[in-house]
Amino acid sequence: MSSPPGQLPIRPPRTGPWFWRLPLLTILALVSFVGLVTWFGLAQERDERRAMLISDTLWMEQNLRFQFESTGNELLRVGNQFGIGGEIHSDAAQEKIRELLQGDSGLIAILWLDSNGLLLSTLPASAAPIRLSDEHAITVMRARTLNRPVYSPPYAQPDGMGVIELALPVFGTNDFHGYAIGIFSLPKVISRHVPWWFAERYRLSFIDGDGKALAATTDAGSISPEAGFSVRFDHMNSLGIRVDSYRATTRVTPLLVILVLGGLSLVIAWSLWMLRNRVLRLQETESALRAEHAFRIAMENSTQVGLRARNLQGRITYVNAAFCRMVGWPEDQLRGHQPPMPYWPEQDAAMQTIEPLHLADAPTKTAETRYRRQDGQLFDALVFEAPMIDADGVHTGWVGSVLDITERKRTEVLAREQQQHLEATARLVTMGEMASTLAHELNQPLSAIASYSAGCLNALKAGRFDEKQFTDILGKINYQAQRAGRIIHRIYGFVRRSESRREQMQVNAAIREAAGLLEPDLQRRHIKLQLVLNEDLPLIHGDRVMIEQLVLNLMRNGMDAMHDQPDTRRMLRVGSESCSGGVRLWVADQGGGVPAEIADQLFDSFFTTKPEGMGMGLKICRSIAEQHNGRLWFEPAEGGGTSFFLQLPLGEADDA
Repeated sequence: MSSPPGQLPIRPPRTGPWFWRLPLLTILALVSFVGLVTWFGLAQERDERRAMLISDTLWMEQNLRFQFESTGNELLRVGNQFGIGGEIHSDAAQEKIRELLQGDSGLIAILWLDSNGLLLSTLPASAAPIRLSDEHAITVMRARTLNRPVYSPPYAQPDGMGVIELALPVFGTNDFHGYAIGIFSLPKVISRHVPWWFAERYRLSFIDGDGKALAATTDAGSISPEAGFSVRFDHMNSLGIRVDSYRATTRVTPLLVILVLGGLSLVIAWSLWMLRNRVLRLQETESALRAEHAFRIAMENSTQVGLRARNLQGRITYVNAAFCRMVGWPEDQLRGHQPPMPYWPEQDAAMQTIEPLHLADAPTKTAETRYRRQDGQLFDALVFEAPMIDADGVHTGWVGSVLDITERKRTEVLAREQQQHLEATARLVTMGEMASTLAHELNQPLSAIASYSAGCLNALKAGRFDEKQFTDILGKINYQAQRAGRIIHRIYGFVRRSESRREQMQVNAAIREAAGLLEPDLQRRHIKLQLVLNEDLPLIHGDRVMIEQLVLNLMRNGMDAMHDQPDTRRMLRVGSESCSGGVRLWVADQGGGVPAEIADQLFDSFFTTKPEGMGMGLKICRSIAEQHNGRLWFEPAEGGGTSFFLQLPLGEADDA
């Protein structure tokens, strides 16, 4: 926790600043001197390696240039012995060609062209086809014009091998015969003419005019980024070499001296720093303690949460102002008080289990209880208790925070009552919407009773008395009266407003009861009802009327969703099944489905898609599901329409 503004200033140390700075400056000067000397030594060593790199590169360039020139001269002498048709008449010339192709010259092929630049022969004859340079014709023409050997720009074969062409004009005794073209393999030149000691120390690369590497020695280590040198061959059409030095191993002695000296200097500096901090620590700690204490007191006095602390014996060791205001007792009367506490309700047995949490070796606990103010008024409180551990890790007591939740509990009771009123109103609205259908259903048994009664009266007036006939008629009248009674009983049980009563119940019974209420409406709308019920469902703990109301709402919504569908598609399916930890019931219609743009608003209050709807049906359904610790959701149904699912836990019966 940071200290607030205005904390007490820290007193400066009695010793002067130079007392601490002089040793540090001395150490810094020594380290700087040794580091500077070492840096100069390493810089001088780096310059020497650079000079050696340049010298070795120039030597390598002269050596390779000499090899190219020697090979060119040998090829020129052999070319003068070619016939006009490209044939070789001298055995010595043939032997020399084999030496050039198989020796250290770096040649991989020799081409013989006539005076017009047309190919006459290729040596060796078995060589694979070689792609010539894009500037091959220009190179040949320049060789004829200048009457001297001319190199083409370096280029790469399809397999990636870097090559370069050497065009030599060949003259007979009195006339011009044609051209001898020697094709050098740059990797072969490197392998034959780069000494082993050079390859161990440097990486040599043939490069073109853009600096792109065409061939290089095998890497023997990591390249030093600052050590590289390039040089171009004279009269070889931008061919050059680049030599990169491998990273040299740093000498151990200078580095070890620097590390040891630096380490010792850091140890000494750290020791001086720690000594200085120890001198200042007491003053800093005292000042910070006073500031933090004042800050903590200010926070405790401003909070509305009651705080208290107790030792292991239950004696109060600390209370804040909010707790004192909450219980109405001053701090001096609460601090040091032993159980029983003055704010405990008299003869309240719950205090014996909730308050003495310090006697149990338990983690943090939360409990609701009732406290008594000094004037005798009771209020509801939510208590959070946590163990109080000191700096040595020893459990010294308990610290708790107390919230006055009287108003919250009163609000919760009011919300429950409002919810019950809303559910009862929704049931009445549902019955009102079904009034015409129910009246039609009641009219059938009442009409039958009136008809049978009129028949009996007419028979009695006419003097015709048949005991068997009257017995049958009275049985039918009794059946129709019972039928009307069942209809009225179902309506009365559904509409009657009563307190929520949880009991062990069968979900299928609620589904069948809801289906019975909607049976006349289903027939009037020409909707087929299919019940897919699992008869082996376990019992759930819930309110039968609420579950029945939820099912009824979902079924009516499904019926309304199919009002614009043809009779062949008007099928309402209601089912139940077991699931993990409970039961699941579902209602599936074959309507138009739920549009994506209103899916998120479907369970909102007062949102409806019906012209005269209230927008409370699905909201009430979700509230009923949540009251039963269940879940209500919907998904698109197979073949069109929407399926609503209600999942309920098994629960347990209320304790007697």
